[in-house]
Amino acid sequence: MDLLHLFIFVLLINAISSFSEYYNNLHNWLISNGAFISKKIIPQEQNIYNRYIISKEDIKQNEEIIFIPNELTLSTLNNIVLDKCNLDFKEFNSYASKEEKFSYDFDCLVYFLTIDIDNENSFFKNYYDYLPRILTKDFPLYFSSEKINLLNKIELDVEIGRQTHFFNKSLTPVKNEILKIKNGLEKFKKNFILVSTRNLERRSSFFEEVNTLVPYLDLLNHDNNFNTWFIYDEKREGFSLYAIKNIKKNEEITISYGKLNNLYLYSIYGFTIKDNIYRANINLKFFGKKITLFPNNKENQIKKIMRQYKDIDKTKLIKEIINSLNNRLNEYLNILDKYKNDININNICSDLITTIKDYILLFNNI
Repeated sequence: MDLLHLFIFVLLINAISSFSEYYNNLHNWLISNGAFISKKIIPQEQNIYNRYIISKEDIKQNEEIIFIPNELTLSTLNNIVLDKCNLDFKEFNSYASKEEKFSYDFDCLVYFLTIDIDNENSFFKNYYDYLPRILTKDFPLYFSSEKINLLNKIELDVEIGRQTHFFNKSLTPVKNEILKIKNGLEKFKKNFILVSTRNLERRSSFFEEVNTLVPYLDLLNHDNNFNTWFIYDEKREGFSLYAIKNIKKNEEITISYGKLNNLYLYSIYGFTIKDNIYRANINLKFFGKKITLFPNNKENQIKKIMRQYKDIDKTKLIKEIINSLNNRLNEYLNILDKYKNDININNICSDLITTIKDYILLFNNI
């Protein structure tokens, strides 16, 4: 074995050892504090950016798989989190609506992680050590201006703008404190992504939803054909994950993040699904008006458009619409060619192209 291969081998062994050590520490910390983790599941590590859970044995429908007590979760319902967050945020009781409270919870978690994640004495250290890294290239906050300008043409401008807006909103009230921390802005940005991608929602008696980070449970990946569901168990005061169907040995344990198209998945979570059954809308502009084409019920939408523009010559209208569709199609094809090695851009463009081609065919047959 030459020196290069020996070096790579040593790095691999060290990575595996760290993975096992961090997992064992997390597992032992959770169990010793009242959590339940079925012996039928085990986490896997695809790389330092992606960890997930598979079944070691068959799991029956309705079987509980994980239970995490509330005191092991991170949210404003945990005094450890709330006490530190009150430093630079408005008082808890000043939030009159559930929307304001939900935003407060989110901002608080990002801030708390930034000031606590490197704390060697933190109660949550075993959780922090096991968190996957953030693959920055897949998140809008790290996109170059060139890439953003290009992606605006594939309907991503709204989602990218929303992410930037909420990031600045989260940072503004605590920016002075963050700047006191070494690499504080960079840490805050990564923790903003971490909370965006990993937080779950639970119900409380005061407000409907509370942003919450739940150790171990947040290893679960999204799948449209998910096999588990989680609830907040009020009686036991914790998060319970249970199987909603029979799960076979070596099957990945998954949940649903929602009925989300690839544009939304990419802008929030940094991934997409090939041939996603949930498709994004297409925005067109002709005769000075903006028209949104939805991926479902295309025939009914076309009838609606024809009625809306009934005063325009039908042949002229159809020609104008098809020209607009072809222009969008060419934009998507150009982006697809430029980012042919980017699986996420490929999945997004492929979905949009399929919808565009369906509409072109339908309009041509009118």
